[in-house]
Amino acid sequence: MQLDSNVVLHWRTIDGKTLELAPDGDGYLSWFALGISESGMKGVDFNVIIRGMEGLSWIMGDYFTIDYTMPTLDMEQNAVLTVSPDFDKDNHTLAIWQRPLDSCDTEDTAVYRNVERSLIWAYSYRSNWDQDKFRFSNFTKGIVTGVRLFNSPAVSSGANATGATANTTASPLIPADAVTLTVAMPGYPVPALNSSVACVNLPLPNATAYHVVAYKGFSTSPLVSRISGYVCAAGVVPAGPAAMGVAYPCGPGGPAVGQNLLPVGCETINFVWAPGAQTFTAPAEAGFAIGAGAATTLVLQVHYQNPTGVIGRSDSSGLELTYTPTLRNATLGVLTLGNTDMRIPPATERYTALPNICPASCTGQRVKAPVTLVSNFYMMGRLGESTLTRHIRNGSAIQPVGRINYWDMQYGGFQTTFPESRTLLANDTLISLCTYNSTAVPRSTTFYGLKPTDELCFNFVTFYPVSAMPDLDYCIADTRKNITTCATRSQLARMAALNATDAVQLMNGTKMPVGTLNISFYRSKECVLHDQIDVTPYHKPNTGAAVASVVLVPVVLVIIGYILYSKYSKQEELEALLARARQEGLESILTAN
Repeated sequence: MQLDSNVVLHWRTIDGKTLELAPDGDGYLSWFALGISESGMKGVDFNVIIRGMEGLSWIMGDYFTIDYTMPTLDMEQNAVLTVSPDFDKDNHTLAIWQRPLDSCDTEDTAVYRNVERSLIWAYSYRSNWDQDKFRFSNFTKGIVTGVRLFNSPAVSSGANATGATANTTASPLIPADAVTLTVAMPGYPVPALNSSVACVNLPLPNATAYHVVAYKGFSTSPLVSRISGYVCAAGVVPAGPAAMGVAYPCGPGGPAVGQNLLPVGCETINFVWAPGAQTFTAPAEAGFAIGAGAATTLVLQVHYQNPTGVIGRSDSSGLELTYTPTLRNATLGVLTLGNTDMRIPPATERYTALPNICPASCTGQRVKAPVTLVSNFYMMGRLGESTLTRHIRNGSAIQPVGRINYWDMQYGGFQTTFPESRTLLANDTLISLCTYNSTAVPRSTTFYGLKPTDELCFNFVTFYPVSAMPDLDYCIADTRKNITTCATRSQLARMAALNATDAVQLMNGTKMPVGTLNISFYRSKECVLHDQIDVTPYHKPNTGAAVASVVLVPVVLVIIGYILYSKYSKQEELEALLARARQEGLESILTAN
């Protein structure tokens, strides 16, 4: 991957346990930092190569950050420099190091098969790392989201594997006959309200049956907080005052809990996006159904936040849908998990809201055959700290469906489900949890809602085939009542139209009892995967580590670096090594050395 005009990054995995990284930089670098995070600039696991002394040695440091802060030396060093850089005649700096895919160190970011990670990088040519890290943001840097560092060609799903800047049409998962359709708001004048929601009904291609195999959102206004695409059932064309192509308000207060005002028969959500999210690319075997025999109308819904009351701002944000007439074997759907009953106390550094439980009583009745879970799309607000979707089978926790320990609102997006949890079976339980930091809200309780001062806790899980779970796309619990809504959004709209009470919905099966749960935590083969109720690792910068980063790096680690360096101490050997790496690839030097 070309990080910028000066640095190319190579990587590979070894024996399914080790990640090997090799940046090749133009010029004589003084340090290079490569970070891996779950979704953005928070909770970054940094590996840093540092030129200890001119002409003597390079050293390797394992650092971490919690927030947008100075990197702190990790007391457990899990990165090993295997090829120490030196300056060659071609003015290049190359280093190779190894780190575990999952070190069991909570300050390190685990790398799972086919699960997206963000790469954060920075470097300098002439300055000193131990001084630079105090003002880390001042140097050449960048971020690439949606990167699969441990990729398997046999399994392709979720976000685009080549990063946020990738062109969807260039993906091998997009067929040659694919066409891109843009659906957008028609220059909608955004109200001068704290928050508002608008919809527009738009036609979809209907000459034949199609599958949407990729989509991405775009925003033309900074007031946009998220975008959703709802599809109408086969044969349904919205009627009434909302003419096709004319925007209309569709805010909260609709017929069902968590449901906004949508045209009857157009309640199924297929597409979700928020600013900062990358492209969603479907797996090769599935797509979203539109066209003949399926949806011929889409309701585009855009949420706005305008806390300063800006007047005269119009919006043309929307979605780009890439679709093909070459139908795939399965149809994709979206399962909504989350919490609409939250009461976050003020001035609390870490608060986990009540869990949302989609219980075995629900999946036992509505999962007709094994379901493949493709990706997570988490949605939280400004107070969000971390989020997790646990997966329970036969009373024991298996690997979570997904998690983000350090929520970064600027880099929300799709995350492929974790490898061991990609199949949902009847009688499985899914538990969604969100943790918040309300220290910025000193006096008032924060509730669920759409305003900038409210909070959210949702996970939109893409799955297939819809035919295996036709009666479930919305599983939201009222944990205080120990009941869960277990239905489709269309079923909920019908129940709301009848003003059905909890008792009526319990009788007809759209609501079900949660029951009692006694669940172990998940343990992987090598180490504990932290899926406790309190999901935030929450590592305060360690004073000892901070001191070590200043004192030990120049002294002890220079000695370690010198030992590693001694294997390649001859200048002519290093020059030949670097030349071969650039001409023949890394394999040549790794095989020979």
